[in-house]
Parts: sequence; structure tokens; C-alpha cells
Amino acid sequence: MYFIALTMFYTNHILAQSTNDVPSIVSTAFATKYPKAEVKKWNVVNHEYIAKAKEGRHKYNATFDQKGNWIMTATKINWPWKLPAVVKASFKKCKYKNWNMYSVKLIDKPTGQFYQILVDDRNHPVDIFHQNLVTENRLVEIKSNGELVKERGTDENAAL
Repeated sequence: MYFIALTMFYTNHILAQSTNDVPSIVSTAFATKYPKAEVKKWNVVNHEYIAKAKEGRHKYNATFDQKGNWIMTATKINWPWKLPAVVKASFKKCKYKNWNMYSVKLIDKPTGQFYQILVDDRNHPVDIFHQNLVTENRLVEIKSNGELVKERGTDENAAL
């Protein structure tokens, strides 16, 4: 019990240190890019600073490097049917069109915007002889103009 309490204390202390020590150049860069946003929490992952932020009803994660350069912003899309028509049409043409969409994010980078759609095959029929089948997951990336960027397994360095 003592070990668990001690571990929790040190974990919280380490997290507090890493999230409260955001360089001013990073926080200034965030405030410049998103002047009306409110930062709920900062995380540090691999020397990158991720701001979990909110602007009105819009929530997103904005990532900056140590020098304050904006890397990307990820916004979760709660309702897949709200995807732009061109993105939905492109998805309906890919080989995973009949799979279940379980997570959708809009990724905004300096190079442009694209949508990441995580799908799984849980809707595939399973009979008595195939009960031990493992559900497969895939990541489909589609640009805002509808161009299919890539399809890959989620174990291949997926960003979501």
C-alpha cells in the first residue's frame, strides 16, 4: 500500500513538473496562433509540447516543438456523418467502406489538412466456427479535397 501511494505521489510530481514547465516561447507561439483559446492542460511527449485547448465549444490538441514552431493540431470529430461530402465520398470508395468508423480526427499541419479515420471490422459476421477471430483495425487518411492519402494498420505508427 505504501509503495502504491509513493508511486502515485512521484508520478503526479513528475507530470506536474513536465506540464507546468512550458517554455515561454512555446506558450507565446500558442497564444499567437490561437488567441481566443483557453489551455486546459499541457503535456510533454518526446520534447514536444501538446496543449489540450478549448475555444468556445471547439476542443483540440495543438502540438509545438521546443522552439515554438507549430507542428500540428488534432481535432476530434464526434459525428462521422458531419464529415465533408468529398471526404465521405472518398471513404466510400476505399476497401474499408463497410467497416465500422470508431474515431475520426481532423489533422491540421503546415502542409495541409487531412482526416484520420480509424475503422475496425467488428461488423463482419462471425459464426460458431470462427468465434476466436481477432478484430482488425485500420487507419485511413483522406485529404480535405477527398484524395486518399494512405490506408494502414494501426500498429504501423498510427497517429491516433
